[in-house]
Order: sequence, then structure tokens, then C-alpha cells
Amino acid sequence: MKHQIINNSISTESFSESYPFINKYMVENADMEESRNGDTKEILNFKTEITNPYKRCVGNNERNINVFFLLAEAMWIFVGRKDVEFLEIFNSNIRDYSDDGITFHAPYGFRLRHWGVPSSDHFKPTGEQQAHAFNQYAEGRDQMLENLEILASDSQCRRVVLSIWNPDLDLNTKTKDTPCNDLLMIKVRKGKMHSTISNRSNDLHWGLPTNVFQFSFVTEVMSNILQIELGTQVHNSQSLHFYLGNDIAMKMYENMQFSNLKFTDLYEIASPSKIDMNFSYGSINLRLREVDSYMGQIIDYLTKDERAPEKFLQKLREFSKFLYLTYELLYLYMLYKKETKTDEIRLKYFHRASYLADEEFHDADIVVLAMNFFAARIDSDILDSGELIGKF
Repeated sequence: MKHQIINNSISTESFSESYPFINKYMVENADMEESRNGDTKEILNFKTEITNPYKRCVGNNERNINVFFLLAEAMWIFVGRKDVEFLEIFNSNIRDYSDDGITFHAPYGFRLRHWGVPSSDHFKPTGEQQAHAFNQYAEGRDQMLENLEILASDSQCRRVVLSIWNPDLDLNTKTKDTPCNDLLMIKVRKGKMHSTISNRSNDLHWGLPTNVFQFSFVTEVMSNILQIELGTQVHNSQSLHFYLGNDIAMKMYENMQFSNLKFTDLYEIASPSKIDMNFSYGSINLRLREVDSYMGQIIDYLTKDERAPEKFLQKLREFSKFLYLTYELLYLYMLYKKETKTDEIRLKYFHRASYLADEEFHDADIVVLAMNFFAARIDSDILDSGELIGKF
């Protein structure tokens, strides 16, 4: 049975289609539990298996996800950054989770690419490193590189584990940014990459949808470097919960009752956008550095609030149409932020987002969600005119 949850476990093609049903299950079955941030409804040891991780986006039941932030954060994680400055462009509240307003205590990517180094440490890059001072050139172990090289030499290996939680830095430490996702475990079976993410504390609405996107993005890029496909993606949430003060849970639950469980899911009208990559090198190390270089330059140009040179954009498009589209969407969002927010402006950017997709990405999930971002903020009278897509 589709969306069936048995023993706090669900297997689904995409998180998006099952998200409202998981919420319904929690509203009806979760236990009340106090926490330091307020009362919650909680289920222990909930397992979410996604059989098609390429469907990484969420869009249904009036849940308006900020795809611009998701794309920006996913690249930021992959290259191993730790700074607040870049993410704050796409999420004005993100600084609230930093202890010093400059870096984060436990940025996932920094832990994956610079294991053992406190994010508060400073280093002075030289030469080639100078261009990306917050990027992958700090000290510490690059867990991603080491584990990719292990899989390249022994695809059946059962010892590929990437750690985020570090007891030396996190245990009994007072910080605004204690890592929630703690382990990423990877297996390659029958030519496909399967991932399992262990999470100590997972908010159903503010955490899990984002985590699904983050780790699908990271593991797909890793699978591209190995030139294999994604298999399954499993999230083991030791504490899956939502706060009673968060009205998303009850609103989504009530909408499901009102609609008799019939509503449009993103992937009924959109297709998953796979990350294409045309590598110039054969070795794992150089492929990883090539990805780092392109993503790092995208982040640098956006952080500087300047349009990337056409020469770079041409090379970027040749390397990855997906990353080129990602850059254009993020740059569009930055232009929108500078505008006076009126329905006319939102309508203009809705159309500009739709124009960005070429034939290959004409119905891509990230484009549809970008359009939805603007549509969801436009007066309902304009929406009712039929000129726009409906809101998720």
C-alpha cells in the first residue's frame, strides 16, 4: 500500500509524496515530549527510505520550500565551507545559529572535508588557495576524498563512513549549532550508491525535508565522481518530532482531511533534475577538485554580488548544465532581493524563472519550485486569473 507506515518505517519513491502522510501519522500517533525549546510530538527511531533519491525536492500541500536556499546550502556543504556570509544571502535568519556571527560551530561540509579542525580555527591560504579562503584548503582530513578513493579501489567495501559528530568538539559543548546529522554511511551495490544518514534530532518540517535535499545532492555528486548511479537513501531519525507551536503540522493535517487526501505533488508536474558533470580528468582526486573549483567560483561570485564573467559561465555550462542553471537561479534570487516587493515584481520574476529552463530542464523540479516561490507570494486575484501555476 502506497505511503504505508509500519513500525515507524516508510519506504517511498520520493519524500515529497509521502511527507504529508508522515505528518498525519505523527499527529495521530506521536507521543507528547517536553524539550528545552518547547513541547513536541515525538516518535523515536523513525526510518525513511527513499527509493529514488533524485527526487530530492518537496512540493505539495501548500508547503512552500525555498529552493534557492537549498541549492546554495548544498553547494556550500559540498565544498566544505563554514562561513555565515554566503548562506545569509539566501536565509536572513541563518546568523541566529552562529555563535560569533562569522562561522558555524558544526557545518556539515566543513566536518566532512576538514575532519578534526574546529571551525573557529583560522588559516592563511597561499597561491592557488588564495581565491577560496573559506573553501577546502584548511587542514584536517578530507573524509570525502578518502572515502571516494576507497570506493574507487574496492566498490564492495563496508567501511565507508563519514563522520560529522565529533565528541572532542561537540560533547557537552554550549553552542547554537550542535550537529543533528551525525553519520553518513555509503555502500555500493550492483553499480549503485546507497546512503544511510544517522540523525540524533530531526524536526519533521524544518529538518527532514532539508536533509533529504542536502544528502541527495552531496551523494549524487559523489556518485558522479565515481561514475555510478544513486540507489537508495535512508534517514534514521532517532527523534523525529515537531513543535506544537509550529502551525505547519496542523495546517497540513487539516488540509489533508479537507481534500480527502487528494492534492498535487511536485513530481506529478515536474521531473527530477539530475546533476550532469563532464569531467576533464580521470582520477578521483582531480575530479573532486574540479567540482570544488566550479562550485567554489559560483559561491565566490555570488558572495561578491557580481555577475560571473561570460567566459566562466560558458565553461560552467560545458561542465554541468545543472550547475549553470543553479547559478542562474541563485543570481535571479539575488536580483529579486534588491527589488521593491510588489505583485508586479513577483510576477516579473516568476516569468524570468520560467525562461531560465532550456529544453532539457523545461519541467525541472528546481525551476518549478523557483516559479512557485514567487507565485506563492502573489495576490490570490492574480493567481485566480490562471496566469500562474497553483501554489504548493
